[in-house]
Amino acid sequence: MTSESARVSRALVVDDHPIITDALSAALISLHVFDGIDKESSLMAASLRLKDAAAYDLVMLDLHLSDTTGLEVLSTLRETFPEVPVIIFSADDSSATITAAFEQGVQGYIPKNAPMTVVINAIRMVLSGGNFIPPQAVRMLGFEPRPSVLEGKIEPNLLPSFSPRQREVLHYLLQGLPNKVIGRRLNMADGTVKSHLNTIYRMFSVNSRAQLILRAREVGLI
Repeated sequence: MTSESARVSRALVVDDHPIITDALSAALISLHVFDGIDKESSLMAASLRLKDAAAYDLVMLDLHLSDTTGLEVLSTLRETFPEVPVIIFSADDSSATITAAFEQGVQGYIPKNAPMTVVINAIRMVLSGGNFIPPQAVRMLGFEPRPSVLEGKIEPNLLPSFSPRQREVLHYLLQGLPNKVIGRRLNMADGTVKSHLNTIYRMFSVNSRAQLILRAREVGLI
């Protein structure tokens, strides 16, 4: 007889540098973050494994693989396997790449030079349904925290008033779903999804998904 507490947790690490995948996998297993970890070096191999998406709780993905590069990797995985959360684990910590990754629906972004404690905290945050943006990237992303938030306060009074449809779009956006998947879930055309997103951005005074996630955290939505 099995129980939820006895459930085996598994992750898929996708990176074409064996030293990195072996070290990361060993650390996450030894620290009991996951019960098992599979490793692949290409998008094709990762996609074959993910056909049984229920087998994985998380994908940790490098953006530069042996068979593809850049954000094409993330876009393909998020649209094909939207139920499996993805964290980017990359040496590229530029604001442009981080912003673009969140536009494609990633739930977390960890620079490869981050301490293991940060890696573990980020993973646990994403597994619990949250999002992780490196603290050092916040202002680099063009986001200025409100003074009260810097003091550790949440400002629910700043929460805009949404229409039912806007609330649904926002819900899926904060789950990290790409626009195409949001459209499928809500039976909406891509253009309609984008229109709702643009309205939501204006309501929060932001201009990207990464900024929206940070603002949503300020007002207690996540």
